Amino acid sequence: MHVYPSELVPLIMEKWEGAQSGKEPPLPQPAHGLLPDQKAMEDMFSTCYQVSMMREEDRPVNIRLIILPPEAFPAGKGPPSGFQRLVFSSPRPFNEYELRRLSPALDFERSLIGVEYNEQSEFQIWGIINSGIRWLQGERGGAKKPNQLPDSLVVQVNGPGMLTVCRGIRPLAVLSGGRIVDSSANVFQSLWMKKLFADTREELLAAHESFRREADYPVARIDEEFIGILQFEILKRLISVTKMAQHGGTFIIFPEDVPASFYDDNPHIQLKYRFLEDQAITRQLSLLQKTIATATTLLADADDPDLLISWSDYVGLRHQSTDDLEEAFYEQVQFVASLAAVDGAVVVTKSGAVGFGGMIVGSLDQLTEVAIANDIEGKMVTLEKIEGSGSRHRSAYHLCNALHQVMAIVVSQDGSVQLAKWRNGIVTCWDLTSSSFTEEIELVL
Repeated sequence: MHVYPSELVPLIMEKWEGAQSGKEPPLPQPAHGLLPDQKAMEDMFSTCYQVSMMREEDRPVNIRLIILPPEAFPAGKGPPSGFQRLVFSSPRPFNEYELRRLSPALDFERSLIGVEYNEQSEFQIWGIINSGIRWLQGERGGAKKPNQLPDSLVVQVNGPGMLTVCRGIRPLAVLSGGRIVDSSANVFQSLWMKKLFADTREELLAAHESFRREADYPVARIDEEFIGILQFEILKRLISVTKMAQHGGTFIIFPEDVPASFYDDNPHIQLKYRFLEDQAITRQLSLLQKTIATATTLLADADDPDLLISWSDYVGLRHQSTDDLEEAFYEQVQFVASLAAVDGAVVVTKSGAVGFGGMIVGSLDQLTEVAIANDIEGKMVTLEKIEGSGSRHRSAYHLCNALHQVMAIVVSQDGSVQLAKWRNGIVTCWDLTSSSFTEEIELVL
């Protein structure tokens, strides 16, 4: 059974209060309260859904809307830390044809359409907003402070039949492929994924404690949550860069080092371009260690030797060395993402990429269905036949079925993203296509 816009509204209204950030001051709200009434919201989502199926000048309509009056945006502000709002001399009607015609002038990542629910209980387009791209910081990874969108209803039209509904930058739900994906289905928040990389965190913590003992200058302690966030920032950035490149790709991720037997006549994957095992392929791990050392050295306090450095401490730090590290991470991820343009999978370990052009071999007939996760832990699933899946996805499923320790991320040329992992006795998949990983990661141990 497929789900459509009208069925989104009850979920959005239920989740609305729980998604309030609490960090932003109150802002002007629509004339009829915090949210428009249910019928008005159904009409609005229906309009957005219809425009998602359209094309303008042979291009898909990808836009963002914010339901908030222009008074919420002070004049004279602008990116990167603010929002530049430009008000039309006369409001425009809110319908799919007007949204379609506006879409070529709006960069999805940098612009929003301002929509107001007026006193006549009607939606109208009052103007456009230049947001810059800092709002995407949480999704793309990195340590720059994101530019928070106002705490109001935001609708993203991401593709045909695909809507992401947010409160500010906090996702509430996604409508994709006739399914509603709850915002809680951010797999990077899952316990299983955090446990998957736990051994590497422990190694990094132990190495840092050794570094502190040997240093002849003050070095603070590092919060384990800091390391966990940094690990997932790399994965998020890898997905984002590959999506932007529009060539697609498959990444086979070993949470630890690749077993030695992997290279010897492996019956599951043949790695065409394998790198020599030297310091060059451990750059990702080296950057993690250097980031921890830099943060704990720059923020150390000689009067407080047990000071614990958190991720928020690091985000607020501005120094040439942290800027250089940010650029180094970006270039490393950009490089690894580019390897996926060659046919075959990129194989990545905790240290970095060990090779690319990996061809997954063996019979694909051994696996006939996978579990589509409806929650972050993969406990609530829907079984789905894989016969209609493309060869790239089927190969990834086959490998996860054969090698239970690996995790696969498949990015399609159209920008769709899926993560696959053996969980609870079956290959389980999470749809990350429209996910906005903007919520702060809380490490649960």
